[in-house]
Amino acid sequence: MASELCKTISEAKLERHKNLFLNYRNLHHFPLELLKDEGLQYLERLYMKRNSLTTLVRQPLYSIGSLVKLQFLDLSDNALEIVCPEIGRLRSLRHLRLANNQLKYLPAEVGDLRELQTLDISTNRLITLPERLHMCLSLQYLTADRNHLWYVPRHLCQLPSLNELSMAGNRLAFLPLDLNFLTPISLPKSLLELLHCPLGHCHRCSQPMFTIVYPKLFPLRETPMAGLHQGRTTVSFVAYCCSTQCLQTFDLLS
Repeated sequence: MASELCKTISEAKLERHKNLFLNYRNLHHFPLELLKDEGLQYLERLYMKRNSLTTLVRQPLYSIGSLVKLQFLDLSDNALEIVCPEIGRLRSLRHLRLANNQLKYLPAEVGDLRELQTLDISTNRLITLPERLHMCLSLQYLTADRNHLWYVPRHLCQLPSLNELSMAGNRLAFLPLDLNFLTPISLPKSLLELLHCPLGHCHRCSQPMFTIVYPKLFPLRETPMAGLHQGRTTVSFVAYCCSTQCLQTFDLLS
């Protein structure tokens, strides 16, 4: 490790700093010096953005989970492919920033972060979110923009403190708005507002559509309504469906 970095960490240990800034250090590995000799157990804020980290340290003797007083962790703008399960041991963590990495999944242990208020996982490669995320009972702000998510997990509606949910730039096909199981009052505010402005309702199943629709063209001459347009056989009817399944099964005659 570069002598300058060693000096920075040594001074932080000696003077018991609560904040440590390791941004823009071109780090390829999580510095074990942070965790040795009882580590920085009094550290509350750790900034490590704009480095080249691909994974957090995961060794039998050293774990990021030893930073037990950590409240703010910024690992955005790295090359992280894996977040180790030991992150769930950071029980004091309130703000976790993992934006602009290469993550394909998050460990289930993220759900153990009961004090977590802010989670930024935007611009990654996430296909889904951890099932146990609904156990983050203090979570207020969840940003998951620009991933590969294709649905909003229903369990997010169980987050009692959630105020802002952002999932722009994904592949969303539907929202969890089945009111047979959810009452509007149980929805996060950002989702509740969407209830009042869907793009439309599926002609096949009548569910509200919010992110994408599938049009299906029916020439009127092939339907019972053709008689209403005598001499105008080119007039057509366009149906809108919420999914490819509804698109394939919808028929005006059924």
